[in-house]
Amino acid sequence: MARNDLKLLGAWPSPYVMRTRIALNIKSLAYDFLEVQFGTKSELLLKSNPIYKKIPVLIHDGKPICESLIIVQYIDENWTNFGHSILPSHPYDRAIARFWASYIDDKWFPALRGVAATQEENAKKAATETVIEGLVLLEDVFKNCSKGKKFFGGDKIEYLDIALGCFLGWLKIFVVIVLVKDVMPETDKLAQAAKLLRKLAIVTNNANLLRVLASQFVNHVEIALKIKSIETDFIQQNMLNKSELLLKSNPVYKKIPVLIHDEKPNCESLVVLQYIDEACLNAVSQGEDAIKATLEPVFDSLVLLEDTFKNCNKGKKFFGGDKIGYMDIALGCFLRLMRVTEKMNNVTLLNEAKIPGLYK
Repeated sequence: MARNDLKLLGAWPSPYVMRTRIALNIKSLAYDFLEVQFGTKSELLLKSNPIYKKIPVLIHDGKPICESLIIVQYIDENWTNFGHSILPSHPYDRAIARFWASYIDDKWFPALRGVAATQEENAKKAATETVIEGLVLLEDVFKNCSKGKKFFGGDKIEYLDIALGCFLGWLKIFVVIVLVKDVMPETDKLAQAAKLLRKLAIVTNNANLLRVLASQFVNHVEIALKIKSIETDFIQQNMLNKSELLLKSNPVYKKIPVLIHDEKPNCESLVVLQYIDEACLNAVSQGEDAIKATLEPVFDSLVLLEDTFKNCNKGKKFFGGDKIGYMDIALGCFLRLMRVTEKMNNVTLLNEAKIPGLYK
């Protein structure tokens, strides 16, 4: 295995930690596994992931990387000459993989967890139906992606295999191969862990964008399209009467924005941003106390983002340095909303003394 200064903070039953360990195995990377006990948060974990305070955290050369799917992408992009590529090679295929990975985390696995957590029969039945419906959807995705082979990635384990495969041990014993078997725990041990957890309680021309004018998530995509100088036909949507095109293009979430490029839909704003960048490389509570309590996390987050800005911008005016980058788009589209919030609630969010970089 390749030797690197790699440490992984995690717990063996965690499916999110399994993702990281499978990716490290694919790349044949040696690492130190630092076990974190459920219900405890070590000083190293709090220091390495002060925002979410969650595992997994991969520490590479003293620098922490958090959130399992982000870590998997980091491993794939940083060690391109080790093992095989985890993300698909084509930008559209990468966008599809990221979309379904988000679906697994945001919708499917919470339903699976709900089956185990709830005691009420109707709620358990509803959660079970959602899990089954999700598996039917993912079966169709598998057929489209696998090309008749045994993995989403064809002959090799790729991004979606990792994103979904890490949860299969919670359904039944995962049928494994060499890269996976060393990190997949036994079903009985997972059942014990579950009891403990319960207790702890675009290239130009043929591009269309389904949008509504007031959506900050649509603004994400519109800014990215302008940066890449992509001509796009905007198709206005009425979210109270969802169009057949929207329901066909995004049958999972039934939300905007949806970017349709060469008749292929890309959904979820940040997934669409990544697709645009990779495919077109050249181209309010009432009452003062309630308001104060609501805005305190906003103030705290802006201070954290100010620190991030200082670390990323290298003394320039954007997160991306001289040019608008990913973080500038992700945060920038909310600035107008912050100004509206200030005016409506007679508060100051963008304080030049506390966040001079973001203020300017």
